[in-house]
Amino acid sequence: MSFLDRIFGKKKKETESLPQRIDFNRLPDVINEEYKKELDSLRAPIGEKYREINSSIKDIRDARQRLLEAEAMADANKRAEKLGESNRDNVIHNLDLVIEKIHVPSNKDPKDAFDFYEDSKTVLKQVLENTQRSMLYIKALYPREFENVGSGLAGLESRIDELYGLIKDEKEKIEIFDKFPEQIESIRRQEREIEEIQEKIIDLEEKYESAKQDVADIGSRMEELKGSDEFENARNLENRIKELDDNISITDSEIRRLFTPMSKAISRVEKQDKKEIHVLSPGNRNTLETIKNNPSAIGETELGSFLDMLEQRIKNRDLGLKEQMYDKILRQIEKLKETSVMADLLEQRDSYLSEKKAVTDELNQLDVYRKMENIETQESEYSDSIGQILSRIEAERNHLQDIEDNLESSKHLLNSEIKTIFGQDAEIIYS
Repeated sequence: MSFLDRIFGKKKKETESLPQRIDFNRLPDVINEEYKKELDSLRAPIGEKYREINSSIKDIRDARQRLLEAEAMADANKRAEKLGESNRDNVIHNLDLVIEKIHVPSNKDPKDAFDFYEDSKTVLKQVLENTQRSMLYIKALYPREFENVGSGLAGLESRIDELYGLIKDEKEKIEIFDKFPEQIESIRRQEREIEEIQEKIIDLEEKYESAKQDVADIGSRMEELKGSDEFENARNLENRIKELDDNISITDSEIRRLFTPMSKAISRVEKQDKKEIHVLSPGNRNTLETIKNNPSAIGETELGSFLDMLEQRIKNRDLGLKEQMYDKILRQIEKLKETSVMADLLEQRDSYLSEKKAVTDELNQLDVYRKMENIETQESEYSDSIGQILSRIEAERNHLQDIEDNLESSKHLLNSEIKTIFGQDAEIIYS
C-alpha cells in the first residue's frame, strides 16, 4: 500500500500507524518525506513503461524502414502502384512525426510523465487523422508492412495508455500536495503579520499612556500657574481694567446726558444746515457731529463756539420749537458755559484713560498669559495626538481581527486536507 493510497483512505487500519499529532513547524518535512517515498515508488514502474514506449518507437522506426523498402504486390496496376507510393510517402512522413516528437522525459517525475502522456496522445491523434485514408492504400498494396505499421502504432498507443493508468490517480493527489507549501507559507505569513500588528498596538498603547501623562503634566503646570502670585496679579490688573472701562462708560453716558435737553434744538440746527436755510460754519458742523456721535471727544474751545452759536439761534427763536423748549435749552446752555461740570467729567474721563493705559502697560509686561497660551497650545497638541493614537489603535485592532479571521480559515482548510491525508483523528499542533 503506497503513501498516496493511504492519503485517500483505502485502508483505515494502515492510516492508524501515521502520526496523529503533527507539529506545524515539522509539517513540511513530514509531508515531503512521505510524498518523496510515494514518488520514488512510482519512478520504477514509470521507468519501465518508458522503456516499453521506447521499444514501441523502435518498432515503428523498423516498420517505417520496411515500408520504405517494400515492393507493391505483383498484380497491382500502374495507377494503383502510383497512388500507393504517394500514400506510402504520407504514412512515412507521419511516422517520422511520431519518431521525432515522442520522446520520453529524461526523469521519472509523475508530473512530467503526465505532460508526456498528453503531448504524445496529441501527436498520435494527429498522425492517425492524417493517415486514415492512406493506410487503406497501404493495406491493399503493402499488406505485410501495413500490419507492421498498424501494430507498431497500436502498441505505442497501448504503452502510453498504460503509462496514464499508472499516473492518472496520482495527478489529483499531486496537485493537492503542490498546494501545501503555499498554504503553509500563507499561515506563517499571517502569523508574522499578526505579531507585527500586535507589536504596533503595544507601541501605540505605550504612546497613548505617554500622551495621557503629558496631558496630566501639562494640566498640573496650568493649575500651578493659575495658583501663582503672577497670575493673581494679572487677574487683579484685568479686573481693574474692567472697572476703569465701566467708569469710562459711565462718564461717557453722563457727558451724553448733558446734551440730551438740547437734542431737539441740535437736530433742527442740523436739518436747517442740510437744507441750507441756515448754514453752519465748518467748525460748528464738525462739533455738531462730535456731539451726536462722541461728545466725550469734544474740545473746550469747539464746544464754546458751538454753544455761542446755538444760544444766538435760540434767542432768535428761528428753530421752530415751542416757547418753553427755548427756555429749557437756554438754561442748559448756561449750565454748560458757566459751570465746570463738562470740564470735570472730561478730566475724570482722562484720569480713567490714563490709569487704564498704565494698568494695561503693566499687564502687558507680565509673562503669565504667554505661558498660559503656550501651555494651552501644548495641551491641544497632546489631546490631538491622543485622538490620532486612539484612531490608529482602533484601525490596527480591526486589521488584526481581519487577519486572525483569515488565519483561522486558512488553518481550518489546512486541517481539513491534513485529515484527508492522515485520517480524521489527525491534529496540527501550532506552537
